[in-house]
Amino acid sequence: MTPPLHSPRAGSGVVSVAEAEASIRDALRPAEIVVRPLADAAGDILREPIVADRPFPPYDRVTMDGIALCWQRWRDGVRVFPVQGIQPAGAPAMELGDPVHCIEVMTGAVLPSGCDCVVPVERIRIADGAAHLVDVGDLAPRQFVHGRGSDREVGEVLVREGTALWAPQCAMAASVGMAHVRVSRRPRIALVSTGDEVVGVEDAPEPFQIRSSNPAAARASLARAGFHDVGIAHARDDVPELEETLTQVLAGSQAVVLFGGVSAGRYDHVPDVLEGLGVRRCFHGVLQRPGRPLWFGVGPDGQWVFGLPGNPNSTLVCLHRYVLPALMARMGVGPRPAGCPHATLARQVRFEPPLTLFQPVRIEHVPNGTCQAEPVSVGGSGDAAGFAESDGMLELPADETTFEAGRSFPMWRWDQPEAGRFAEVSGAVRVPVQEAAT
Repeated sequence: MTPPLHSPRAGSGVVSVAEAEASIRDALRPAEIVVRPLADAAGDILREPIVADRPFPPYDRVTMDGIALCWQRWRDGVRVFPVQGIQPAGAPAMELGDPVHCIEVMTGAVLPSGCDCVVPVERIRIADGAAHLVDVGDLAPRQFVHGRGSDREVGEVLVREGTALWAPQCAMAASVGMAHVRVSRRPRIALVSTGDEVVGVEDAPEPFQIRSSNPAAARASLARAGFHDVGIAHARDDVPELEETLTQVLAGSQAVVLFGGVSAGRYDHVPDVLEGLGVRRCFHGVLQRPGRPLWFGVGPDGQWVFGLPGNPNSTLVCLHRYVLPALMARMGVGPRPAGCPHATLARQVRFEPPLTLFQPVRIEHVPNGTCQAEPVSVGGSGDAAGFAESDGMLELPADETTFEAGRSFPMWRWDQPEAGRFAEVSGAVRVPVQEAAT
């Protein structure tokens, strides 16, 4: 078919990086809450606080194998203590009958009543039914005793809502008896590549074609962030085919990420087709390099729709700067107090245009604790091989032209898709809680 003559779209002025971020944040809708067995919830985002149901620890806990005794008797000069008995872990507290005696104790046991000091086994010698103190130095009351409630009291929050459930958080949930937890349902995401020049990964491309790499990159990053319900589609630069493909993916997805077809060329039909299908445009174009033609809108049923430029480096930048943080925010992950992690430029970078520059870098951790970012030279937004040599990107602001070595800037790493978070939805409007599908 003969393509229509291109004309500028009304109201299609570009926005800044901060404005793009705010626009996505304003469109934020929290994910559904589902109830999932704790055993299956690793990596999920908690949508309720984990609260202490009793003191932590729940009793005066012995922290060393040894003996428990009355500290005052040691202060009075007693150095040999007959052993009254043994206090194992998991047994009710024994009571010290005579303060000149002691009780053998095990790590994790409750401190026997009448005792207020623990002497480690390495500092005693047991002989003839008595504990002889050897090279104990100065003893102190409550030494090697983890006091009841010293960590948390009843009702205190152990894990905040919006936290990912990894090993420490799962341990806390188990400790308060939460066999099931309320977490965010992860969305179904559709990845749609576009273009007549794009062929399948396993296909043999003609000299004028390329294999489809953007969905592979996006799928890897999404999986790293825990999003596995991902479908992949492709549409040629043909309006009816785009309409059919996008109608299907909009009907079955909560988020849609397109690659290509969003610039200003004759065959860039994606924005018009999306708006024709009822997707409300929030912005089209961001003052940045690479990735300036980024398009974002909201579908008729609240679907997020991201139209990413087709050049592979632009795709990677927009995916990590906007799509992944937005998805994590939707799940209920709040912003880190200090924002995105930073890294220090290893050498000077100059960039003249008044655009935010996403500079690919290699990362080196040096002995003084700083994260050094060595700029990687690439041949434009299509140089995927150059980007493949990088660990991530630095975000260099648009209002400067010279970025000196030694300065620190926001860092976005390819292997840490949660590193930048820009929205807080914990405590937002609630949606119905459902049982998670098995």
